Amino acid sequence: MNNKIEENLDRKIKKYIYGKSQVAKLIFPAGLGSIALHETEQILNNLWFPQKFNSKSTLLKNEIIIENIHMFSITELLMRSLCLTGIRLVIFEGKCVGKEAFEKHCKSINWNLYLNDTMSLKLKVDSVASKAFHETGLKEILSSIIKESVKEIVSGENTNETTCVFADLYKDKLTVSISLAGNSLYKRGYRGTLSASAPLREDYASCLLLKSLHFAKKINEKFEIQNLFIPFSGTGTFAFEYLQYKYKFPPALLNREYALQKMPLFKPENFNFLLKKAKEHCLFFKDISSLDSENNLNIICNDNSKNANDALLDNIANFKNLISNPSLEALIPFFDIKNNSLLNRENFLKMDFTKINFFGNLFIPLNPPYGIRIGSNTDSVNLYKNIANKLNELSKTVKKENSNILGFILCPNEETWSVFCRNLFYKESETFHFTQGGIDIRVCLFYL
Repeated sequence: MNNKIEENLDRKIKKYIYGKSQVAKLIFPAGLGSIALHETEQILNNLWFPQKFNSKSTLLKNEIIIENIHMFSITELLMRSLCLTGIRLVIFEGKCVGKEAFEKHCKSINWNLYLNDTMSLKLKVDSVASKAFHETGLKEILSSIIKESVKEIVSGENTNETTCVFADLYKDKLTVSISLAGNSLYKRGYRGTLSASAPLREDYASCLLLKSLHFAKKINEKFEIQNLFIPFSGTGTFAFEYLQYKYKFPPALLNREYALQKMPLFKPENFNFLLKKAKEHCLFFKDISSLDSENNLNIICNDNSKNANDALLDNIANFKNLISNPSLEALIPFFDIKNNSLLNRENFLKMDFTKINFFGNLFIPLNPPYGIRIGSNTDSVNLYKNIANKLNELSKTVKKENSNILGFILCPNEETWSVFCRNLFYKESETFHFTQGGIDIRVCLFYL
């Protein structure tokens, strides 16, 4: 009897999930949708497992909608993306007028394709522009339909759920989707101890890094980075995210789990194929002798906080343990944690750049702690002015080697952004905004 049930379920999965095109919702860091879309299209145009559909991507205010996409391609996006926060598979779309229609539509979904009795589930219901719908009441309806299919339905911020089902009602249109990621995609798995000063999330960091590289290529198509210099480096987020980008290291290789892997629709043979392809493409797993000099990267992380440096060393050890190439230190000295010469513990504003051997172009991502680590009485505006002046000093040193500097700085308000831009001697600059934690952050890209 059980075999017949399993065979019937397999037939439904083949027919409704893998036998037809799907719709996916991609969630990105607020304000950084254009770069997330660019990365998404780059992956879809260079799939390891080519799809038979011609997918269509649409950038909306808070999400990217991918239509006409194969489930295998959604899985590949899940495993490869650095910029996305989450990926949701759309399992119902249609007109919905009244609570009775909501209940009918939710009951019509083949929940056994997505859920099983080992899963803990969170429900999120959002109703907009419809007076007839109360979110609490809709959530109760959805919960009563789903509860027999899962281990438990949980609520609250500190719960340990497998994944989340979303029911979004806008006017008379209902969209039901399920997260394939479970934990947000920015939770890579290498980060151990967090600093006390609210570190930048990994997805934000990757978006900022990629946007900077696009900015540089517009100025100089041949621009290549030989040095990654990170003042205020904290726990190393910019370093790890740039390493993943440069050496084609998909986050899936960091051994994190996805909610998809616990769903009935999961195809382990496809997932394992993609993991194999990930290793084939990743330069970390290449023979060191086969790599040219352009793949060598000098990384200098600088922070005068002992706690931040200790956390960074822990993260380096965590990251390194997930990679099985013993020649890694020859490629990236940053990973030789026995020799900490590339981990400076100086005050950036007092550094003597003539004592650092920079050969080639520099990339400098700056996320100042707004005076927290440099001194609690430091005025943020003066701090940003001093950073600009210090970069001017660095530029003079680097110019002797006929090199250029690419960088960006996160500014918490108009005043800090303005004083930084006024004092920096740049060739080219560009400003954009993103939102983190409800704060509007100004980012100044610069090329010196």
